[in-house]
Amino acid sequence: MTLSTALFIFAAQLLAYLVKGLIGFGNPLISAPILSMGLDNVVITPGTLLLDCPVNAWITWKNRRSFQWRKILPLLAVNLCGIIPGTLLLRFSLPWVIKTVLGVIVVFLGLEMATRNLRSIRPEREDRPWLRLVVSAFSGVSAGLFGINLFIVAYLQRTARDYDEFKGSMCFLFFGENAVRLVVYAVTGLLTRQVLLFGLASLPAAVLALALAAWLGPRLEEGKLQKGAIVLFLLGGVSIIVKSVVFHT
Repeated sequence: MTLSTALFIFAAQLLAYLVKGLIGFGNPLISAPILSMGLDNVVITPGTLLLDCPVNAWITWKNRRSFQWRKILPLLAVNLCGIIPGTLLLRFSLPWVIKTVLGVIVVFLGLEMATRNLRSIRPEREDRPWLRLVVSAFSGVSAGLFGINLFIVAYLQRTARDYDEFKGSMCFLFFGENAVRLVVYAVTGLLTRQVLLFGLASLPAAVLALALAAWLGPRLEEGKLQKGAIVLFLLGGVSIIVKSVVFHT
């Protein structure tokens, strides 16, 4: 861990957690493409989790009255089942292949988020419980592999009755997934010395970013914040695809 690497991690995480503090999610979509330009996902994903777990626990506690328990618990259970195969893929896959898939996922999510808005639920949306379970399982694989669990977030945004329900449900799901994934990573030997150093370099960035978000949040429009984050997602996804495919790094 050189000084230049630590500063690189700090800068990427500062931007990522500033976005999370402002819009409530999306920090892996910001940090992973940037950090992948110099580090492997086997360090980035577990290292980011060390911070995500306490951050999401704090957000969960703040939104504890908004939980939809009957709706979220089955999704969380299926989501957790997907983490194990995702973790195994992370441990044994080629780094450049993982980064290429990551770039494709980031671009896909960015385009998906750019073409829809949070809107009121329609009755027919609740008629497909199998779809909720499939999305949750695939999102769990993505979380274990990339630390990105936003497929289920995209689904919750479509089905939530209002923003409070969406945010409370999302934060609870994130915290449950983070806690289990932290144990899985520890058991499979992914919490290495490099990962711990990554976490230490990221900690001051996360603290500073959340403080800045608390100050900036009331002064900025939510819609503009989300549009800016989507632009960053797309640029990051395209850049990591080009670098991984062309240079196999």
